[in-house]
Amino acid sequence: MMILVIIIIALIAFIIYFYFRPRRPKMSANIPYLESLIAELENNEEIAIRKLKEALNIDTNLVDGYIRLGNLYRKRGDIERAIKIHQSLTVRPTLRRDEEKKIYFSLVQDYLASNRPNKAVAFLREILKIDRNDENARNLLLQILEDLQNYQDCITLSEEHKDRLDNQRLAYYYSAQANVLLSEGGEEQEEKIKEGLNLLKKALKIKPDSVSALFFSAEFYKNKGDLKKAKDYYLKLLELKPDFAFLVIENFEKVAYETGSFEQIIPLYEKIFKLNPKNFSVGFALASLYEKKNEVEYAREIYRRINEMYPEAVLPRIYLLKLSIDTKEARKELAEIEKILSPNKFVCNKCGNKIKKFSFLCTSCRSIESYLPQL
Repeated sequence: MMILVIIIIALIAFIIYFYFRPRRPKMSANIPYLESLIAELENNEEIAIRKLKEALNIDTNLVDGYIRLGNLYRKRGDIERAIKIHQSLTVRPTLRRDEEKKIYFSLVQDYLASNRPNKAVAFLREILKIDRNDENARNLLLQILEDLQNYQDCITLSEEHKDRLDNQRLAYYYSAQANVLLSEGGEEQEEKIKEGLNLLKKALKIKPDSVSALFFSAEFYKNKGDLKKAKDYYLKLLELKPDFAFLVIENFEKVAYETGSFEQIIPLYEKIFKLNPKNFSVGFALASLYEKKNEVEYAREIYRRINEMYPEAVLPRIYLLKLSIDTKEARKELAEIEKILSPNKFVCNKCGNKIKKFSFLCTSCRSIESYLPQL
């Protein structure tokens, strides 16, 4: 009996000891994590990384902390370490959907920073599997596919989200993919041509004034030798989008001459130039035709009007000067100056970005058909 009492007393004493014994305060990751945030805001990446590591040593479940740590390494240029950290998070079995998306977005940025866009595309597709309505993922995916000139995937993605895409962009995708198909040779060329022409029809159905669709259609038929159809598409482009006349003037005049309809050109150019005297591409083309017809005063008047529209431009003054000089050598020298001064820059009318080679897509603001020549 005495032994039992002793055991009971010992048990009670043991319980009392463990219940009332001094406890070591549990370490919290909150303070170093907060310190890392403050350091990051102050652009002190070294301290931010050190404090993040302290926080993660205390609490390995801080997924957001690992994401931020990888992002900091990427910011410092250590992209491979960033990828390793972010990639290690993907195998965690208890991730929430929002955490998965954050991890994948970080991996997208990692791979873009390391110039591996195809890997970035793969993770953006994973994000859209989680949330098909994620506009940031969709827009970034389209942007990368545009830069890769993967127009077929642009079309596929766009058709899945038609309600979120403007017709001009979709028409451009159809036209650009059509041009790829129409330019390819080799096996199944006939099938590719058929598919390409169908895509151009689709483009013009949803956007009848699509510059890219009209241009690629005209160029295809010109190269094929069907000059009547080529002329029809050139005319449509000139009538619907006269600001883009610079793209087709040379080939349009050749086709018009070959089809016996050259006399239509001057009235058309006159109409366009009258409506918009700032359209110097058409103005120069019109003046050149008058020069060839030896109607010098008409040409001189057009150059004067362009000079009034662009008082700081040198080229219209050179053209005027050339008409006033009789010596062959001087005219030859001025012709060489013309070549140097001819418009060789294109400016995006949405963001002002400048390029030397024309493009239907502005890589700066992502606008479609926004580049025009600068005098």
